[in-house]
Amino acid sequence: MTSTLSRPAPAPASAPQAPRRVPSADPWHWAVTGASLLAVLAAASSLNGVVEPWTWLMPVLRTLVPVLLAAALTRALGLGSMITALAGVLALVGALTAQFFPRQALIGVIPGPGTSLELQHLLAQAEETVVSQVAPVLPGAGIFLLVCAALGLIAIVVDLLATTMRMPAPCGLALILVMVSPAIVKPTGVGMFAFIVTVLAFLFLLATAQWRENRLASGGARASSGFAGRSAIIGAAALAVTVILPMFVPGFNSGAFPQGARLNVWGNATGLNPAVTLGNDLRNPTGFGRILYSTNSDNPVYLRAVTLEDFSGRRWEPDERNGDRESDVAEIGAEDGVPGAPADSSPVFTRVSTQSYASPWLLTPYAPVGISNLTGNWAWDPANLSILATDGGSTARQQYLVQSRSSALTREGLGNIGPSDTEAVPDVFAALPDDTPEIVRTRTEEITGEFVNPYDKAMAIQSYLRGPEFEYSVEAPVEGGYDGSGMDVMARFLESKSGYCVHYAGTMAVMARAAGIPSRVAIGYTPGSPTGDTEEGPDGVELSEFVVDSRNAHAWPELYFEGVGWVQFEPTPSRGVVPTYAQQAFSPVGPRADDGNALNPSGLPGATGRTDPATDPTNAATGSQGAGSEGEATPATGLLAIGSAALLALLPLLLRTVRTRSRRRSVAITDVSAGSAGAATAAWAETTEIAGDHGYPLEPTDTPRTFAGRLAQEADLAGEPASSLARLRNAYEREEYAERGAVVASPGAVTPRVPFHGSGRPDPSGTPAVGTLARAVSPPRWDDVDTVTRALRRGSSWSTRIRARLFPQSLLNRFRSDPRD
Repeated sequence: MTSTLSRPAPAPASAPQAPRRVPSADPWHWAVTGASLLAVLAAASSLNGVVEPWTWLMPVLRTLVPVLLAAALTRALGLGSMITALAGVLALVGALTAQFFPRQALIGVIPGPGTSLELQHLLAQAEETVVSQVAPVLPGAGIFLLVCAALGLIAIVVDLLATTMRMPAPCGLALILVMVSPAIVKPTGVGMFAFIVTVLAFLFLLATAQWRENRLASGGARASSGFAGRSAIIGAAALAVTVILPMFVPGFNSGAFPQGARLNVWGNATGLNPAVTLGNDLRNPTGFGRILYSTNSDNPVYLRAVTLEDFSGRRWEPDERNGDRESDVAEIGAEDGVPGAPADSSPVFTRVSTQSYASPWLLTPYAPVGISNLTGNWAWDPANLSILATDGGSTARQQYLVQSRSSALTREGLGNIGPSDTEAVPDVFAALPDDTPEIVRTRTEEITGEFVNPYDKAMAIQSYLRGPEFEYSVEAPVEGGYDGSGMDVMARFLESKSGYCVHYAGTMAVMARAAGIPSRVAIGYTPGSPTGDTEEGPDGVELSEFVVDSRNAHAWPELYFEGVGWVQFEPTPSRGVVPTYAQQAFSPVGPRADDGNALNPSGLPGATGRTDPATDPTNAATGSQGAGSEGEATPATGLLAIGSAALLALLPLLLRTVRTRSRRRSVAITDVSAGSAGAATAAWAETTEIAGDHGYPLEPTDTPRTFAGRLAQEADLAGEPASSLARLRNAYEREEYAERGAVVASPGAVTPRVPFHGSGRPDPSGTPAVGTLARAVSPPRWDDVDTVTRALRRGSSWSTRIRARLFPQSLLNRFRSDPRD
């Protein structure tokens, strides 16, 4: 007689087994959404140094909170993943409209008439900020609009991955994307603080997602696993890329991410951003933005783009002065307060080929009197002869001819010029702001106090800055935290006595003003290197060819002398070419301050003749060399391209492999005598996903038996593959739908008869459906999964097999035991 204890009582038909997951009552998704918010904010902390520290925080919070709140509320109402994503996007549009287009908005959050025009204005403002400011840039609506829009989209992606798709590990890639811009722009890279905070926030997101999985699991079922493994693979790949690539790829500086490994992702096409990218360009060992020019000038030619003259702000940037510009660049007049070219002066012709160099400011030798063969709309400024594109164009792929004039300057002639009239030039060229550091004024007085005329004062300042106390360095300002422009930067430079051309030129210009000499800072390129080629210019003159690139980017001061105009000096040691009138060891030309002799300003004598090549500093000091042909690829560049493509192509395969291995481990630990909760579900999930990858997807209305039958028929499974599929199906049915506690203790024992229907759900009607669980089944074996997988691959075309491996659809369509997940 069989004991009643060995046969559990069957469950009443009217009280079917409850599902193992109840996602509609899932309040824990709020925690994952909150962790997503913290993760994006942590990654955004790397923006400190790109913009003024923490000025981005409130605009970003006012954007991200509504976006993620809308997504979470939609998810709580059970409206589906597509509606959740749409709600996030609509909330993003509303948040951006409320912050940046309040006057154009309808009811505060809907874009109204005039929004598109204001958007164009803000985007143009952001472009100007990028072009003309050095990091950290000043806070502005245009920059914040871009930051908030980008972070809002990334937050939507992170929330969908972590909460809706329940794949939090790939969120690390989105967080790395946030840090790409700081890694490129900031001289010190992302920074250890932001990097560590982001890593901790990512780990917190993984932990929160795992906690949610554990809460969703019921009745002892094994929660979803593999988050740690996937995050470890992503982290290891990111670490390998950021540590190894800088050693081999041109464009990186020394150091490892997130400290110092900076990549120029824009390739060779680049513009010269005044006083902004000079340090970045000089720190790039490869050189980019190649420019060719040919000239008949007897003196080394500096190509000048623009000048900086307003020193009142925290950032020195060019003044476009659009209202004062003249449109005809074919004939350019003299600057305000500068006499015209002498009647006997010979014209200088320079043909410039910009190739990949792109900038709104045109490169010309000083001082241009006419430009031909130039495409686009350009205008010149009578205040400084800078030439600017007025139609949004640039210098890229231009080839134009510049006619310029050069003055014959001598040491003696400049030394006889007295102080200039205060009204000779606009006040902007002579004004010093109230916050000028005291060290600038006192140091200027110590150096120039004994001299009277401007030339002696200028030479004293240049000799001081080129003296043995000062050192040329592109790294010291970065390490010392005073890279860039501004009065505070000049003060710290005078204290540390180490910097590069921006610091030397700016300091000399400021000290010149403190000594009573109008000044400005010119931005452009040093003369570069001769190629040895020549070409014929206008009127049959011979033009010698030179090449420059980003390593020749330079800044130098120009000082005003009455009756002469603007005169170039070179205070930066080991860079550029010192003009002949400023090369000699300094000794005063004019009277001392205590001589009491009145100065009698006079004109300049005649030309001093050609520059003696023996006395000219060579271009070797600039560190530049002749560049190769444009667009020439290096082996490392090719390897980088191949490696990047391979990494992107293999990423889905890696993620899918991680999931498969996690499930294999869960099946491998199965206890033969009692089974392992969740193991059969893992094996069945892998089988259905592999089938979907090969073109046999699991439909929402499928029961395990109907899916297994259709798969066996359509994929032509027979023999051992069909038997393996049946074993996997039976194990899943028992684990998922058998009454808890009804695990059979021996082969031949009988399980409760629990009817089931579509998607594996118990049939609420109690009517027996397709098959009834009546006999014990063996624990799942991963060999059965492998057998079915091999059969599916054998029966598929080669294109299907490749698509299943490299682009598995199961990454987006994961197996769900409950379709409401």
